[in-house]
Amino acid sequence: MSGQFRTTADEMRAFSARISEVNAQIQQELNRLNNVVSGVTAGWQGHAASSYQQLQQKWVEDAGKLNRVLGEIKDAIDNTSNQYSSTEQEQQAGLSRITSALG
Repeated sequence: MSGQFRTTADEMRAFSARISEVNAQIQQELNRLNNVVSGVTAGWQGHAASSYQQLQQKWVEDAGKLNRVLGEIKDAIDNTSNQYSSTEQEQQAGLSRITSALG
């Protein structure tokens, strides 16, 4: 059937782990960048400093949203992987019962 894709529980778990790794790297880089920017802007005053602080706050909020969304995607993949594995085990158990009954 066209338009479908195939995956395995192991592939989903690997993808979930990769999302966690990338998210951690993003957060680490954002923290590093915030430290650099804080050092540069420490002496700023006036309207430009105020405008920058507002933009910086918006940027921090958006970065937090990215972190949450990546976490939600990871959780959804984990849930799907667990359901997939559970369904696969149930089907295997059912086939084993049928095979045993047929003897």
